[in-house]
Amino acid sequence: MRAVQRDGVGEDAAFARFVAERRPGLLRTALLLTGDRATAEELVQRALTRTRRGWPTGDPLTTARRALVTGATSRGRRAEQVIEQLPDPLASAVDDELARALRDLPPRTRAATVLRVAEGLDAAAAAALLGRPVAEVEAAAAAGAAQLRPAARPDPFRREQPATEDQRLRDGLGRLAGAPVRWRLDAAQAVADVGHRRTGRRRRVLAAAAVAAVVLFGAVGALTRPAAEPPAAATPATPAVDAGPSVRAAPVLTGPTRGSLADDPAFLAAVQQADWGGLVAPPAADRTVVFAGDTPSGRAALVVGTVDEDFRGTWLIGPAGAPAEALVPHLPPGLARGRPVTLLLGGPGPASLVVVAGRGDTIEVSDRLMVGPRGTVARSYTAVDATDGVAVVPATTTEDGPALSVRVTREGRLVHRSAVDWPGDRPGRTTPLPVLVPVRPVLQEPDARVVAAALVGLAVPLGVGPAGLQPELLWSGTLPLSRGPGTVAVAVVVGRSPGGALVVTTWAGGGGGVLACGTVTPAGSTPVASLTVARTCTVDLPGLEQSADGSWLVVTAPPEATAVEVLGATGRTLARLPLAGGGTVVPLPEGTRDVRTLDAAGQPLREVPVAPMAGEPFGDFGSGPQG
Repeated sequence: MRAVQRDGVGEDAAFARFVAERRPGLLRTALLLTGDRATAEELVQRALTRTRRGWPTGDPLTTARRALVTGATSRGRRAEQVIEQLPDPLASAVDDELARALRDLPPRTRAATVLRVAEGLDAAAAAALLGRPVAEVEAAAAAGAAQLRPAARPDPFRREQPATEDQRLRDGLGRLAGAPVRWRLDAAQAVADVGHRRTGRRRRVLAAAAVAAVVLFGAVGALTRPAAEPPAAATPATPAVDAGPSVRAAPVLTGPTRGSLADDPAFLAAVQQADWGGLVAPPAADRTVVFAGDTPSGRAALVVGTVDEDFRGTWLIGPAGAPAEALVPHLPPGLARGRPVTLLLGGPGPASLVVVAGRGDTIEVSDRLMVGPRGTVARSYTAVDATDGVAVVPATTTEDGPALSVRVTREGRLVHRSAVDWPGDRPGRTTPLPVLVPVRPVLQEPDARVVAAALVGLAVPLGVGPAGLQPELLWSGTLPLSRGPGTVAVAVVVGRSPGGALVVTTWAGGGGGVLACGTVTPAGSTPVASLTVARTCTVDLPGLEQSADGSWLVVTAPPEATAVEVLGATGRTLARLPLAGGGTVVPLPEGTRDVRTLDAAGQPLREVPVAPMAGEPFGDFGSGPQG
C-alpha cells in the first residue's frame, strides 16, 4: 500500500479522500479557535498544505491539527482584523454570551480548552498538539472552562437538558462549532488550492535564491513601512470564487474600441492624436483606443500603446460631450495589457464608475466595507451589467475618497480585485474634521495631522464622513527616537461603524508623512474606556537604522492599569514598563508576543496579544491581480 501511495496519482487520491473526510472537522475546530469563518478556513488550508508536503505520513490528522493549533495561537492572530461574510458564524442567540467569553480567552488558553472540552482529546494528546507540558495544558484548559461555564446557557429548544455544567459547556461549544457556515471552498476546491499553494511555494523558494524581492506599501511623503506578514486573506463567497492556478489568460486592454463612443470615428481619430501630458507617448498610429464613452458624470477615453517595449497608457477625461482636445490626461496606476482598469468620474457625491475588463469577464462591485455589531468585517459584491467586458455604473464617494472595491472573475475564477481609481477634484475640505479630546491622559498635545489621517483612514472604507464615525481619540503619544529630525507622533482613534461595531486604529507620523500601523474591530458592546490596545508600529525613517528606530510597541490601557509586562512566546517576562499618561511607546523587545497589564498592587488585569504591523490597509479593497 505504501508503494502505491508514493506514486503521484495514488498520493493525490489518498490526500483528496483525507480532505473530504477530515476537513469538515478541522473547520469546526478552527472556527472555535478563531471565531470567524475566513480566518478559520485559511488556517485549515495552511494546515492541509503542510500535511500534503509530508504526505504520506503516519498520522495526517495529528499533523493537520498541530499545524492548525500552531497557526491559531501564533502572534497577533486573535487581535487582527478578520475578513468574513456577515452574519457572524458564532451568532446563535442562545450562545452569544459563550461566543464572547470564548473570544476573550488568551489564545493558548482558548486552544487548550477547545482541544480538551470541545474535541474531547485527552491531556497528553492536547499537550502534544500544543507543544507544552501536560500539567500546563491541563491547568490552562481548566482555567478556560471555568471562565466559560457561566456563559454556557441551556438550549431552550432541547427537551432533555444536560445534567452537569461541563456537559452544558460541551453542548454549547458544539453548537458554535456546528453553526451553519458557507465556506469559500468545497472539498475539491480545497485540494486544488493546496496544490496551488505548494506550487507557489516552490516557485518562491527558487526565486528567492536569485532575487531579493522588495514589497512597497503606500505611504505619504518620506515615511514608508516595510512589508509585514500578510494577513489571512479571504474574499466573501457570494458567488463562490475559485482562485486556482488555471485561469485562462486573456488580453484586456486591446481593440477594437468599446464604449458608447466606439462608433464615432471622428472622435476616436482625435483621441488617438491627443496629448498624453508628461508621459512619453507612442506614435499616434501605434496607439489603441481601448474605451471611449460618455457617462452621467463625464466623458472618458482610455488610450494605450508601447514605447521601447514598455506598455503604457492614459485616461483622457472631461465633461460629457467635450471634444478630444479638451480632455485632460490621467495616468492609471499599475497599467498592464492583461489587467482590468477602473475609473471613477465625478464626486464627491454622485459619480460614475467605469470598469474595463476582458470580454466575457464578470464584473462585481462592493460599495463599502461592512463591519457588523460583533466586529465582523466583510465586503459584499454585486454583479453589474457589462457589455464586452465594460461596465458603467452609478456610484458615490465622500470628499475623502471612494469606499468602492471591484472584483473581476473569469470562468468562475478570481482574476482581479482592487480599489477604484478616482482622479477626484480635492480643492480642500468643505466639512471640517471633528475636534477630538483625548479620552485618556496624554503627556503631549496630539498631532493634528496624525489624528486627521486616522479619521480619514477609518471613514473612507466605511463610506461615511469622519464625523459619522462618532470618533474619540483614545490616546496619543510620541515614538522615542534615538536620533533623527523632529518627532514621530502616534494616535489611537476609536470610531463606530455604521453597523454598530467599534473600529480602533493606530497611526503614526510627523512632518514627513503619516502611516497606518493597524486596525482592529471589537464588538460594539465593548466599552471604549475598557479597551486595551497593544500594537507594533514599524516606521522606516530616512537616516535612521531599522534596528535602532524601526519598530515600537504601542500600548494604551484603562486607568486602573499602572504597568505592563511584555511577554515572550513561552510566557517569560521580557520587560516591565510603567504606563504613564494612559499608555507607553517603547522600542519593540525582541521576541514580544503578548502584554499583561497590572494594577497598582502588581496584580494582573488583562493579557492581550501584540498585534503586528498591518500588512494591508484597512478596507479590504484588494491588491490587484489575483492567482
